[in-house]
Amino acid sequence: MSNSVLIIDDSPLLRQKVVESLRGACLFDNYFEANDGFSAIKVLSREEIDMLICDVMMPKMDGFKLMEMLNKEKRFEDIMVIMLSANRGIFDKIKGLESGAIDYMTKPFHPHELALRVSILLRMKGLQKELKAKIVELERVTVLDALTGLYNQRYLYDTLRREYNRSERFNLKLSLIILDIDNFKDVNDTFGHQRGDVIIKEVARLLQTMLRGYDFAVRYGGDEFIIVLSQSTVIGAHIVAERLRKMIEENPLLIKLNGGKSVTASIGVSTFPDDTKEGYEALINRADQALYKAKREGRNRVAYGRL
Repeated sequence: MSNSVLIIDDSPLLRQKVVESLRGACLFDNYFEANDGFSAIKVLSREEIDMLICDVMMPKMDGFKLMEMLNKEKRFEDIMVIMLSANRGIFDKIKGLESGAIDYMTKPFHPHELALRVSILLRMKGLQKELKAKIVELERVTVLDALTGLYNQRYLYDTLRREYNRSERFNLKLSLIILDIDNFKDVNDTFGHQRGDVIIKEVARLLQTMLRGYDFAVRYGGDEFIIVLSQSTVIGAHIVAERLRKMIEENPLLIKLNGGKSVTASIGVSTFPDDTKEGYEALINRADQALYKAKREGRNRVAYGRL
């Protein structure tokens, strides 16, 4: 992936010296120049910049004013800034670093020193990117079920609470489906837990095919799943639930895995505000009650959360 630097100074000769120093060390793929802060903003608006090397004293907009502008924009937060100044006073250095610059160099500078400092900062930036990527991956893993790749209970409670509050605030419908594979213990006892895991993974895959972009599915535990349908009425949830029940019952792979017999599921559905207005936990409880109603009435069917 290419990286870019923007050199900002009102002296063309100094900009040329900086570019030559960095090119000699092969530190960047793309080099951009600006003679003041306003020109720099124009470059930043159209280019992806990794590092700024910026003079402090410039006409129109100096380096400190430019830093104020950068600090207000989240999209610029990962740009590393080195400030250059002919002023060797300690207070200017402190002001530059406090403004958000990662380094402060005085002019005239030695080309090799500049290249070395930039090289060190680029390595730091690379390590920061790796760390951020690892944090994102860790966060992703902590909300996913390892077997199915669906979300887990931690994600369910955090996200459903926000979705419920949003639906309540804007007077929107919100439906929840709980699905449980019928007689799954018999499947495990007959064919073993490895076969059971394959069946769970296939059911999870079928769930994912039913989701719109703003819905999500959760492995709630064991052979139980939850689907959250945003802005979905009772009728819409009924269509999804029945279609899913039929897909599971008729799925050729599931039939084969179950020794030639259909795998079936019982499903409970609840909808806000039709079935409850008492919070997201009550919405789960109503769907759970409906699920047990479907079990009592003979399994392989959909029941609803109204009492």
